[in-house]
Amino acid sequence: MKCRSVSALALLGAWAWSLSAGLGATTLSLQPGSDLVGELRHVEARHEHTLIDIARSHQVGFEAIRNANPDLNTWIPGEGARVLLPLQFVLPDAPRRDIVINLPEMRLYYFAADGKQVMSYPVSIGRMDWDTPLGTLKITEKRENPTWTPPRSVRESYAAQGKTLPAVVPAGPDNPLGEFAMRLSRPSYLIHGTNWSTGIGMRATHGCIRMDNNDIRTLYGRVPVGTSVNIVNQPFKAGWKGDVLYLEAHPPLEEFKEDHSITPAIQRIMAAVGEKPARVDWTRVREVAEAATGVPQPVGYRGELTALPELRLGQRPAVAPEADAGDWFVQMGSFSEVDRARVLSARLEQEGFPVNVSQFSKGERPMYRVLLGPVQDRAAATDLGEQVARRMLIEGMVIQLPR
Repeated sequence: MKCRSVSALALLGAWAWSLSAGLGATTLSLQPGSDLVGELRHVEARHEHTLIDIARSHQVGFEAIRNANPDLNTWIPGEGARVLLPLQFVLPDAPRRDIVINLPEMRLYYFAADGKQVMSYPVSIGRMDWDTPLGTLKITEKRENPTWTPPRSVRESYAAQGKTLPAVVPAGPDNPLGEFAMRLSRPSYLIHGTNWSTGIGMRATHGCIRMDNNDIRTLYGRVPVGTSVNIVNQPFKAGWKGDVLYLEAHPPLEEFKEDHSITPAIQRIMAAVGEKPARVDWTRVREVAEAATGVPQPVGYRGELTALPELRLGQRPAVAPEADAGDWFVQMGSFSEVDRARVLSARLEQEGFPVNVSQFSKGERPMYRVLLGPVQDRAAATDLGEQVARRMLIEGMVIQLPR
């Protein structure tokens, strides 16, 4: 069993502040025709929290929360810091049944048999020199309170560090397999619990899939022997929600980093588009691919989308007759390219917000401004801006346009 971590990041345990009794399952609804599940949220850090504390209490892995919050200090985000929880996902490009594990994402998906829900968990995977295998395997055995028989390769690794491993590690708090283990059809590999939950969401194992103990307790009780486990390598995932095309990008596994192009991202986009009449913002695709925050971002829309009203140079959006002071708006962005305005307006409209787009001149160049509103007054515009910030994590600016 190639499972025990030998990571210098073990010092993380000394920093662990418990925010809750356990992670709890992230159970997400599957919508027909939609590739996007879940939603993004922000939480505020307290002075004693690290990003790892926040990640563990909200079903997020170590690397995932760091990638989603590149401007925050991992150990001292700071009192009141807004921490993004990347809990919205483009589903992997794989059959939606049983278990799917995407290695660059370090995330496991379990699709319920009714086809209506998917449960999602952060996981740890094999380090570069102890990689987790790709392909479709099966669960062949399930054990509670397993013992661990370290293979020769792991004992030799320990010996090289001046450590000794017993031939068999009994069940208990010192067993790295935790309380539950499920053997795969490649017998050296398991999906198992841990005695070091702080390390979930990293490359920290000898090839096994490691889960938080509370998570595997839930999964163990749901999956029977014979369940398929499809392990994929997809740093880029693309898919649709309604008429909006999304791209989600993660840092590639280290052994595949020699290809620095965005070709894999383009391939995912093209596969998602297929024969659909779609418009893609390729500049935005490159930006999302290079940032690799793990947060799905809109990069295109269906060609027949009618989210944009007719654009006329210099004309502000029409004010609703019933609004006495309909000149208050939330400006969500200004763009020199109409396609980028279309992508943003389509995403906002998809979420039910009142979208207007106006064209104006900046020097000799036409610009396209995406607005929410009109609403009656500054307070209503402020409330609207706060709603979109909470629901979509997009911050706008309250403005008053002249009549």
